[in-house]
Amino acid sequence: MKEAIVTPQSERAPGALPQEPVAGLLSRLEQLIDTELGPLREGVEPLVDELRAGLAALYPSAGGRQLPPKEQEGQRAQLAQVLDTLEDVLESLQRAARARRHTGPGAGTRRH
Repeated sequence: MKEAIVTPQSERAPGALPQEPVAGLLSRLEQLIDTELGPLREGVEPLVDELRAGLAALYPSAGGRQLPPKEQEGQRAQLAQVLDTLEDVLESLQRAARARRHTGPGAGTRRH
């Protein structure tokens, strides 16, 4: 079993999260999106990329530069907007994916 390396809280920058849990959460989110949306996943990829970049800026990897407090505040506000938009888009795409599963890909198409 692989041992986890834990950095004591006193050695971390204030508000910093270990990079592994952040990456793990993003990976899990992407798995759930793949499972629920399938090919409709493309509709949220830009938002997931933006979320990843924002989290990387807020929680830099070891040796990375921590943003100044004002920039952190702005980054958090931007991430809140991204998350709100992501939630709305995910809900819409999830409804579309469910409708597609229940009716099939060709359902609703009229043939003349």
